[in-house]
Amino acid sequence: MTEASNTHELRTVVNLRDLGGLPTTRGGRTRTDVLLRSDAPYPGDHQPDGDHRWPPSVVIDLRAAGEAAKAGFGWPDDVERISAPLFSGARLDRAVERPLIDVYRNVMGEAADRVAAAINQFSLSGPTLVHCAAGKDRTGIVVATTLALAGVERESIVDDYERTELAIAGVYGRMHERNKLPAAVTVDHQIFRSPGPAIELVLAEVDSAPGGPWGWFSANGGDVARLEQWMSRFIDHEDSSNGAVDG
Repeated sequence: MTEASNTHELRTVVNLRDLGGLPTTRGGRTRTDVLLRSDAPYPGDHQPDGDHRWPPSVVIDLRAAGEAAKAGFGWPDDVERISAPLFSGARLDRAVERPLIDVYRNVMGEAADRVAAAINQFSLSGPTLVHCAAGKDRTGIVVATTLALAGVERESIVDDYERTELAIAGVYGRMHERNKLPAAVTVDHQIFRSPGPAIELVLAEVDSAPGGPWGWFSANGGDVARLEQWMSRFIDHEDSSNGAVDG
């Protein structure tokens, strides 16, 4: 589908942000143009506004294969797209009545290795975009885990997660326009909220692991050496120590 054939009103991602500029507990900050998060792009979408480096070098798509296939965006040939579903058969109509904190608990309990596997794919040379459908839940879990590994202050991680509330009307509008929502789901449904306790559960899970977040990452198949390389790009020079597990 070409841009001209996209007749939807909302024709670009609405929940896009750069994860740069966040303070770390070691006194540094994360760098811009390294890690981006967003809702799903759709066929015919135009380039988003703002100063983001676009297109990214690597796109980590957390949606299930069938879910993504029905709404595949035509990235340029030089963009590496990686399918990294957090759980099979992820469908909104199966999760809408479950409290989000239960959904997050299930992911951290049964798909922790998939969270680590997604992080293993981050680009070592250019911007990485992480997205799912709304850019809130699956994306929120992967991003929060990454920020915990980077030593970002916990309040800033939760604040970033909750920022999706500012974009949720647009996220809902894009999904509704494209008939990607169960009929009973409105913009006020709990599935579109960003409750702090849900992401705090994720942070508690990685923090409580032996060795903290880096111990959690290693235990779940994370490539520690590769992530240390990536962190040298993501964390500013002042905060060059990333808190990886010693030894």
